[in-house]
Amino acid sequence: MAVENSSNLLIDVEPVIRETIQVRVHQQLRHLLMVGRFKPGQALKIHDLAEVFGTSAQPVRESIRQLIAERALEALPNRSARVPLIDIAGIEDLRRTRLALEGLAAELSAERATSSDIEALARIVDEEVRADEQMHVESSVTRNLEFHFTLYKISGSKVLLPIIEGLWLQIGPNIRRAAEAFDARGGRGAEMHIRAVAALRKKDAKAVRQAIEDDINRFFDMLVKPPTEDAAA
Repeated sequence: MAVENSSNLLIDVEPVIRETIQVRVHQQLRHLLMVGRFKPGQALKIHDLAEVFGTSAQPVRESIRQLIAERALEALPNRSARVPLIDIAGIEDLRRTRLALEGLAAELSAERATSSDIEALARIVDEEVRADEQMHVESSVTRNLEFHFTLYKISGSKVLLPIIEGLWLQIGPNIRRAAEAFDARGGRGAEMHIRAVAALRKKDAKAVRQAIEDDINRFFDMLVKPPTEDAAA
């Protein structure tokens, strides 16, 4: 019996290397936007990003095109893009939408959370508190993102998660500004997350939702009216 060439067995398999690079670049840019590594109004140059990622310009260009479609970036005339500036009306619009959708996700998650889910969230909060005590903004912001999306994924909703991610993409560049203006030591930064975990342990879905809504409101309040030095101390 003739032995079939192995390449013939894989004739219907499409190359994945370029696609994989494209996906990774897009995921990395999304993450950087969501944790506030780019500032509002900052221009993103394709050449510079390609150099940082160690790729050609094409996957960066395609990722930027997708992020423009997601309203996370806005196009500039030279085919590059910048992080949008959001006015007060836009901030309040995002606040209302986040409260509605993330409050719902938190409540659904509270109804489904297992003991192991709750302990995983508690560990994230512990890491967040440690980062706050060391005034390590980068780590604190990353743990904050991790806490929220770990909680929301427990909801099991395939509809809510991508919508919430889109909202974080739009507001993410403002997160670092708020974090840097707030003294989060002494558990203040993770206060609402600590409350949420305690409510999860009591299986109190409404209290979990309230803790997340209070967390969101505090963040947006800092954007609208940043804390003074006295208030942040």
